[in-house]
Parts: sequence; structure tokens; C-alpha cells
Amino acid sequence: MKKNFWFIFFLLPLYISAQIRPVGKPINLGTNPKFKDSLSFNRDSIDTNIKTWPVNQYKKFNILSDTIAMDTTLDVRHYYAFNELLRDNFTLLPFANYGQPANQLVLNYQTHNILPGFVATTKNTDNWTHHEIPFYKTPTPYSDLTYLNGITQGQLLHAVFATNVKPNLNLAAGYRGLSSLGLYKNSIVSSERFFGSLNYLSRNNKYKLKFYYYTYNKNNEENGGLKDVQQFENGGETFSDRGRIDVRLSDTENLLKNKRLFAEQQYGILNNKFIIGNDFTYEKKSYDFSQKTSTKLIGETFNEGEFKDSLYLNRVENYTSVRFQTRIFNIKTGIRFIHQVYGTDSTKIINNETIPQKLIYDDATWDSNLQFQIKNIKLKSRLQLGFTQNLLGYYFETKAAYRFSKQARISAKLTSTSKRPDFKFIMYQSNYKPFNWYHPEFKNELNQQLVVKIKHQKWGKLKFTQQIINNFTYFDLDSLPRQNTTGIKYTGLQYQKDFQYKKWGLTTDLLLQQVLDGSDIYPLPTYVVRTGIFYSNYYYNRNLYVQTGIDFKYFDSFYAPAYNPVTAEFVLQNKQKTGNYPWLNFFINFKVKRFRFYFKLEHINALVEKNPNYYAAPLQPVRDFSIRFGLRWIFLN
Repeated sequence: MKKNFWFIFFLLPLYISAQIRPVGKPINLGTNPKFKDSLSFNRDSIDTNIKTWPVNQYKKFNILSDTIAMDTTLDVRHYYAFNELLRDNFTLLPFANYGQPANQLVLNYQTHNILPGFVATTKNTDNWTHHEIPFYKTPTPYSDLTYLNGITQGQLLHAVFATNVKPNLNLAAGYRGLSSLGLYKNSIVSSERFFGSLNYLSRNNKYKLKFYYYTYNKNNEENGGLKDVQQFENGGETFSDRGRIDVRLSDTENLLKNKRLFAEQQYGILNNKFIIGNDFTYEKKSYDFSQKTSTKLIGETFNEGEFKDSLYLNRVENYTSVRFQTRIFNIKTGIRFIHQVYGTDSTKIINNETIPQKLIYDDATWDSNLQFQIKNIKLKSRLQLGFTQNLLGYYFETKAAYRFSKQARISAKLTSTSKRPDFKFIMYQSNYKPFNWYHPEFKNELNQQLVVKIKHQKWGKLKFTQQIINNFTYFDLDSLPRQNTTGIKYTGLQYQKDFQYKKWGLTTDLLLQQVLDGSDIYPLPTYVVRTGIFYSNYYYNRNLYVQTGIDFKYFDSFYAPAYNPVTAEFVLQNKQKTGNYPWLNFFINFKVKRFRFYFKLEHINALVEKNPNYYAAPLQPVRDFSIRFGLRWIFLN
């Protein structure tokens, strides 16, 4: 975590110097009653002469220009999102340590294009996709610091700094570092994530430039799970220290690296009614699985000594487009050229079958986007059509939203795709003999999804999902790739509502779902419920806001997929059910201006559990009772 220190050391002088250089026309909070925050401050608590801007002037958005509101308030939803992922994990079942895999409690088959994915899917829990990279537009320097203590030892630090060098030029940089020892042997996790983004608009509003650079590394020690579950379930005081429990692997690690470079340029002509654009993306991914001594617990090997499996993916995309826009609608269309190289370190011949060293694809797609808005109706559509041999397929998405009033709105999204299975299913090589395959015969996966959302300020949020997947590709009971031919049909209904009565509140999250066809290859719980009761109040002349309460999570039992440390993927199993066990937490959070502090006693009912049987996957327990605390501090001046 030395890099965390140098990152703060570098940003601190920039932040301090930036505070004394106001940009634009300031608004004095002492005379601006429109400023909104969860606390009624009129002036800065340190220097009453400091002037600032309303929070809504600080904007954060993604590559699609979807704006994310800057929120400095404190409520239970912020508490639910205060974890190692920094987002709500209601539908996740994480392993014992930060940064380890997390089983899904809901159908999670989503894609944003027709490109096949890479390998080691479970290592992407905190890896940002292209659509998650943030851009900023701020009137003054903006800083966002988050800290969370690790499991046993370690910490998570997330820091973002954004500023406007000029009114039309905004820069941002962010770093996320995680180091956590974990409760069990050989479960250390360390990861780093960095981004730098630029948002520029020329003075005549004709030329736009967006640029970002992104890197991500995650290293996991893999212990393979418990060697003897009796030590965990019936070990008593002897094994209450989880570090004493025997695990299956002792010298195994895997490492995922991801680098991405993106630049988008646009130039408007004819009063910006026509816009010519080009965006370029370069991405490199690699995955290494290393072991000092192979073990028969996993399978037979080619080499019994120290070895390392390595796979990589290099991808270059270039998209040239033209856009026509009016006040009501705009349409964008163009051609995307894609070069992909997926491979490993050698060519293997197993049972007279040749597994190639690498796959090289040069393809092209036609991409189009349509946006339409009139009064309270919004419509967005996107079509990506692959017309070359390796990317024959399509991705179609359309969204429609209608606002009935300030309190109520409804939206619907329809998605239909036909795409190649991920590279991990097509070709894989390992020192372990069972994990070598080549399946060029696999057909395109077909997916149709309908999502309807109804949001009412008084009655809550309701989400309905209907999904059908054909030719679904998965890892079977032997951890080998298979393609289903009968199809999967899924129906889900999710409800969310926060009730408030004076100083007391109640939160409710309910997920009801059923896999109508294909439950044997995509097992899920029938229901997931989470509820919390809390008390909130102001103190010290409304300078301190405190919120405290308990929350509870429960889901019925199901055959949660097992985890394979070689491929870093979940695989089917039918021997052990997971679930039918409650998780109870106590929390107390407080806020002073834009400083928030979180304290949590996690899984407190584990303290009285004499024969624990709570697992996230077979041989992989969830976290025992632990004390979590952290803070988030936002600076706007």
C-alpha cells in the first residue's frame, strides 16, 4: 500500500493550492438559500469567508453522458453501498475476504456489445468496464476520499480528484488500492485501480474530446476452500481462530491485469447539426495462474513442478461515425473495425486434437444509435450488427421512459443479442490436463430480455424482468465447457421501498424469482429479502446527523455454484446447498457537513452459532463476525 501514501502525498499539495483559486462566479452560501444538503449549514465551519458552489454544479457522467448526481447526504442506501465494492451488494454472496469472488443471487447475464469476453470472470467484481469510467465537470476542485478497514489486516483506499483547468477543460484522476489479509490461510488479496480522464469542449462548441487511461491489477492467493469442513462446523474453540483451519492449497496464486486507452473526438459542422466523430480503444488483458507444486486434488498435470498458466487478450477498436441532431432527436451511425488476438504461450496436441496457441480476428460491425425526446417521453435505441465471419451476430437495445409527474415514472428496456461465447469457452490451456479444450463449433448465444421499472416517490420502486437465453454456455460438474440446447427461461420481480415515520425508518428489499426452464444449469434462490430498522436524528444545533439501526438479510437454499481456482470461474455442483441462514448486522453512521463515518458490527448472529454452516459456495464460508468501519469525505471548495 505504499502507492496509497504517494498518491495522497501527490494530491494533497494540488488540492491545497487549488482551494485558493476560485473559478467562475461564486455563490455565497450565506445569501443563497437554494443550496441543498442534508445539513443546514450556511457557511464553512473553518473560514466564514470561503465561498462555494451548490452541489448540483459538480457533475459526474460516463461515456454515454449519463449524469450521476453528486450526493453528499446520508441515508441507509449509502450504508448499503459502503463495502469493498462501493455499491449495493444485495444480490451478491461474497466470500470471506475482500476482493474474493462473489456468487450471484440473481440472473446476471448482461452484455453491452457483441464482443466475446475474456477469462477469469470472478476476478472482475471491482474491475470497471468501458461504460463505468467517470468524467467530471466541476466549477472548483473536487476531492473524494474513502477509507475502509480490511479483514484482519489491511485497508481499502479510494481517492478521486477532479478540477477544471479552464471552464472548458476538465481533468480527473482516481486511485483505488486494496490489501486485505483475510480470515483463512492463503487468502490474501491485493488490487489496484487507476484512471485518468479528460473532458474538453472548444470555445465555439464545435470540437469535443474525451480521453481516459485505465489500469487494473488483482492478485489473489487461492486456498481452494476448506480441507475438512468439520473443523469449521464442529471445531469449537480450537478452530474459532479461522487461521488454524486447514485449507486445500498452500502455494497457489492467480493474477488478472487490465489496461485500456480510449480517445473520442467529435467535430460539428453546419451549426453543429452534423457531427463527425471518431473513437479509438486499445485494451490489453492477461491472466496468470501459478503454483509451486501441482496437486492431485485438482487433476493430473503435464508438469509436476512449479508452473504458470498464462492467457492474454489484445483488442483494438476504431469507430468512425456521423451524427445528425436536432432539438428533438439525434441519430448516429458508423463502422467499427475490431482487431483481436486471444492466446497463450504454446500450441498443444492432446488426444490427436490440436489446441491453437492463439486466435486472431479482424472484423467489422455497423453501429447505430438513436435518441428521441419530446415532453415527458424519452427513447434511446442502439444497434450493433456484425457482418464478418468471426463476429456474425447482433446487439439491439431500446429504452423508453415516460414521466407521469415529479413523483412517478415508468421505463422499459428491451434487449436482444446474438453473440459468440466468451473466449474462455472457445479455447483454454493449462498445465492441468482436464482444463485444455478447443470448441470452435460452439454456436452463438441468443438472449432476449425485457425489463420494466416503475418508480414512485411514495410507493417505492418495482422492477420486472423476463429473460430467455438459448445456447447458454457454462461450466458443468467437471468444470468443462458445455452449451445448453434446451434454453433458459427466467422471471424476476424486485421491490424496494424506504418508509419513514418521524425519526424512525424501515427499509425493504424483496426479490422473487424463478428459473422456469434450465434451473439445473442456472440455479438460483427463489427469494432474497433484506430489511432494516433504523433511528436518525440531528444533534449539536443540527451540525451532527446520526443514524443507527439493524439490518437483516435472508434467502432460501439453493445449489450455489462451486469455485474453481484454476480458471477463476464458478462451476455447477449438486452436492451442497447454500442459504436458509440469516445475516444480522448492527450499524451506526454519522455525518458532519460532507464528512461521513460508518461503523458496522457484521454478522453478529455468528457469535452465538455453535455449529456454523454458512457458506458462499461449497468449501467457501462467508465472513464470520467482524467489525467494519470507514469514512468518506468530499471536498468541494
